[in-house]
Amino acid sequence: MAIKGDYNNSKGLTISYRQLGTISVDELLQALIQDVHALRDIYNVQYVKSPRLRLFATNEYGDEVMVRRPTGGPVNYLDTHHYRPACKDYDL
Repeated sequence: MAIKGDYNNSKGLTISYRQLGTISVDELLQALIQDVHALRDIYNVQYVKSPRLRLFATNEYGDEVMVRRPTGGPVNYLDTHHYRPACKDYDL
């Protein structure tokens, strides 16, 4: 079992964006795309299992804000909006 903060013994991979500070969602998207391309092209990562992304939503000044549904309720967890067709699970 890996100790929190002990990245040398962890089987997972952590990509840190802390040094970027407060950035727009569009800039985060570009950083994620570049890093996924690097994982694939430089580090030869072909598959991932159970990836997670934890975000701290802020305003332009870096103050944390609550993410809310269109109806006004708070959002703490979001399932992906990505759709993976079932046919990709089979050799068709």
